[in-house]
Amino acid sequence: MKTTMRILSAAALAATLAGCADSVSAPEAMQAMPADQKASLKIANISADADPGIEMSDADFSIVVQKVHEYIDAQRPGMIADGPGGAQMKIHFTRFDRGSAFARAMLIGLGQIRIEANVILANSAGAPIGEYKVSKDFALGGAVGAATSVTDVEEGFAKSVAEIVK
Repeated sequence: MKTTMRILSAAALAATLAGCADSVSAPEAMQAMPADQKASLKIANISADADPGIEMSDADFSIVVQKVHEYIDAQRPGMIADGPGGAQMKIHFTRFDRGSAFARAMLIGLGQIRIEANVILANSAGAPIGEYKVSKDFALGGAVGAATSVTDVEEGFAKSVAEIVK
């Protein structure tokens, strides 16, 4: 009975810790958008790019943009509206490190997954109306670290970007 309880406790702890990968990290305002502007904000387009040397494919950009779109749409239906006059959201990646599942399995802190970006909101004329730094990482070790992938951390990153317009 005690062995079963220990196994169940360990499994519950592992599931809880794995959930950290897709949790929300608070965006850091570099140039906060005024509250009245945020309340009436409509986003016409979300795009992504990266600093030179950041290894990301067009598919990586598309996945993150789609996830951000879905989270914004779930939080504020109707905010994303194609058409003239809407704001542009640009996610500019400054770090995208997939880490190493093997290293994470060996020791906490090794093989970390790290995603960092500057998120710029610009009005329809291209003038910046807000800029935020968003970062998400994962460094747990053991079986949880080995089982966590960059896809899990992308979920948390996308949720964190959506927090900007919440």
